[in-house]
Amino acid sequence: MQLHLVPRALEVAHPEHLNHTGDLWGAWNVDPQLLVPLALAAVWYARGLSRWPERSREHPRWRTALFYLGLLVLLLAIESPLDAAAEHHLTFHMIQHELLIVVAPALILLGAPTTPLLRGLPRELRLGVVRRLARRHAVRRGWRLLTHPLLAGGAFTVVLWLWHLAPGWYEAALTSEWIHELQHVSFSAVGLLVWWNVIDPAPLQARLAYLPRILFVLAVGVPKHILGAFLTFAEEPFYPYYEGRQFIDISLATDQQIAGLIMWAPSQLVMLGVAAAIFAVWYQKSGQGRPDEPPAAPEPLGSRGARA
Repeated sequence: MQLHLVPRALEVAHPEHLNHTGDLWGAWNVDPQLLVPLALAAVWYARGLSRWPERSREHPRWRTALFYLGLLVLLLAIESPLDAAAEHHLTFHMIQHELLIVVAPALILLGAPTTPLLRGLPRELRLGVVRRLARRHAVRRGWRLLTHPLLAGGAFTVVLWLWHLAPGWYEAALTSEWIHELQHVSFSAVGLLVWWNVIDPAPLQARLAYLPRILFVLAVGVPKHILGAFLTFAEEPFYPYYEGRQFIDISLATDQQIAGLIMWAPSQLVMLGVAAAIFAVWYQKSGQGRPDEPPAAPEPLGSRGARA
């Protein structure tokens, strides 16, 4: 089977599906349910950094930059014309999903947001809500259960496979706004759980030591790569919803092949790159006389370690 990876033409076949003007680049969204939380996170993060003059640990500027880049990726994935294009092509929908699952959660956690966000929260919210919840044994136990590598990896796989292969699920997300939002939230949530076991969002730490993290990264990506390959080499398109809605002159089968490759190849390269980076960190620390010991158990939000 040949994979026609390059569209023959970028012809707008059905501009009425994009918006009332047929202008894709003008199809920006304004969704308060996303814009308000992102704006609050941005403000609280900056406010927390300003309230953290004497720092007990290093917080370089590149972490701040990555945090805001992660928020920007979320914003562009949902609010930009990419969201409109995703309603007409599986390829664009897959790009959107990869941003939500792989890119945005990783960038946000690399920004080590725990301390800045906690320090930036209004006092009433920080002490009256976050601290009280963090002191509850059930909440701490539930968080440790959710972030367990086996549960995080399993949830990641189940969510991806159900949304893409369970009968009617994908089409329901395309035809129902609230189901579509639920899909996006679930993708970001499982992506966050996976990256929580790979990236240490200081001062919190993943429970896995460095070498087991490499195995985790490689293992958790396998079901995703299989799903991508399955979409790529399928003989028939799985999502007839896109029939007659495409604005690029390609077949549904070719659109699905490109989407499958996007889920498969780039993600695999990312996982291999992350595994190599983890190995490099482990090797560096081993050379400095710090053997690969399991990190300390994560401290709950609102605890002394999370505020320092």
